[in-house]
Amino acid sequence: MVANLLSKLHGLPSCLLLLVACGSTETPTETPTAPLPTASATTGETSDTPTGDPFKVEGILREEQLPLLKGPQPTVPDVALDTKPKGVPEAPLSCDAFAKRSSKEKPACADKTQALASLDRALAKADPNARDEALVALESCKQLEPGIVRGIRVEIGPPECSDALAEPFLKSKPAGMSGAVQHALIGHTIAARLTRAVRNPPALKPPFARKKVEEFVQKELATWFKEQATALDALSAQGKELSSYGKGVVGIAAGWGYLRLVEAVREAPVPKEFTTDRDLGNEYYSSLDMVLEPIKSLGRDASLVGLGHMARAGVIADDRTDRTRTLLSKMYGGRRVDSLDVLALPPLPEAPTDKVEARLAARLPTYFAGLVLDPKLASDVGVLRAFARRGVPLPFRSALKENEATLSEDVVASYARARLELGRRYWRAVDVDSSIGLYAKIPAAKLSEADRLGFALALALRNGPEDVAMLMKSNDAMGPKFANVAALDVIAKDAAAKDSNGIASFDAAVLRQIAVPHDAAEAYWEGLAARYKGAVASLADGKLKDEAARRAEAATATAKVRKGP
Repeated sequence: MVANLLSKLHGLPSCLLLLVACGSTETPTETPTAPLPTASATTGETSDTPTGDPFKVEGILREEQLPLLKGPQPTVPDVALDTKPKGVPEAPLSCDAFAKRSSKEKPACADKTQALASLDRALAKADPNARDEALVALESCKQLEPGIVRGIRVEIGPPECSDALAEPFLKSKPAGMSGAVQHALIGHTIAARLTRAVRNPPALKPPFARKKVEEFVQKELATWFKEQATALDALSAQGKELSSYGKGVVGIAAGWGYLRLVEAVREAPVPKEFTTDRDLGNEYYSSLDMVLEPIKSLGRDASLVGLGHMARAGVIADDRTDRTRTLLSKMYGGRRVDSLDVLALPPLPEAPTDKVEARLAARLPTYFAGLVLDPKLASDVGVLRAFARRGVPLPFRSALKENEATLSEDVVASYARARLELGRRYWRAVDVDSSIGLYAKIPAAKLSEADRLGFALALALRNGPEDVAMLMKSNDAMGPKFANVAALDVIAKDAAAKDSNGIASFDAAVLRQIAVPHDAAEAYWEGLAARYKGAVASLADGKLKDEAARRAEAATATAKVRKGP
């Protein structure tokens, strides 16, 4: 019975995700690092604990390969937008409000300064419709590159409507629109179609008799599945010629599409016997998971491609990447891509609001901020503080690299924090190493308490996986040299850093838990519980106290299990 039902789903498209094969080739070159103390599976503490300065940076730090801002720039070739494949619904009628919107407003746009001020006022509007109408008026502004405002509208508008806004614009491509903007618009167009795919699978009304279900699977469900899988393949392949950001947008949407396909089949009705006979039901779902595993892997790989390109773009705050990281953590519980989110740090310094450029850095989507704002602003501490929350665009990272010798200590500290935020979001080793290198440039006596804590956390994050893809795919991604928390332990015991004692204790415990060896003995978990209990005693934040207490209790329970009878 089980084999007969599952056979209806065999012979389906291979769902080869061409996007994955064409992933980024911009991975930073890995450089060797000096060995650090390794953790003991017995006690969980480091052996050969350094007796010197735990803030001393040993070995060579990775450096990100960044494009040069000076000299000839690489060209981004035109890419044609392919037609929408069969099986993908048209944009919903609700998208007409965006696609056909007009504006009678005439914003000030005589020069670049006025144009940026008008863009700032438009983005400041809280109501989405009022904001979009104000942006429509700016599309004719000659002081802004053609397509920039349309790209911003697409990025912050409803995801399912992106092609309704972008496709007509692309067909009448305005003179002067760069390849960078065109590729982003095409990426969003493909992503919108992927967003609307795999929706409304065929339904079957009860009762779910065996013959009735088999006929439904063979005819309606299998037909729909093949059509949707073919559409996902076609749309994913359309992203292979796009530049990094466009490819990232497609990868995120494709990952969700494939994973929705898996969920749709798993949620399809089954014969009544499968719900009443536990063994039969378990056999069916176990076999079904094996059939669907290749598609689930495609969803994972597409998501990882997307996250990799988003990291390259410098994106920090983004709903799409949030959803993707959460879904990957849910579907692959042993590979918690969001496990660093719980780490505590002092609040980010507030970005000033008296400058238009700083406000735009806080409001613009990261990729378009890199196209709108002048990279010379990279040395503006207010702009960098805004970027530390939202994301640091690639051109700004290039500018900071080229001018690193002249940066003020405030700028260096703000940039170090931004790279730390990128590192813990995407597990990118190069971001962690960049943060360490920046903090190390500031004399120890001039480090604020918050910056010293950030420095200690960056040091503890060193020697982790190369990136989130390595974390997901390798069993050895978390090597024994990861989570050397010596610097955090110093802060945890520093009487002069009372505001940081509890945070340092908590973060050190979290990282020691992430780094737990597979064969960790009772003593390791007892030591971990003691760390969390120490954090509870020092923390001021109520939520963190509760989280530390919960983790202490769980570690204690695990220690008892490891002790055995």
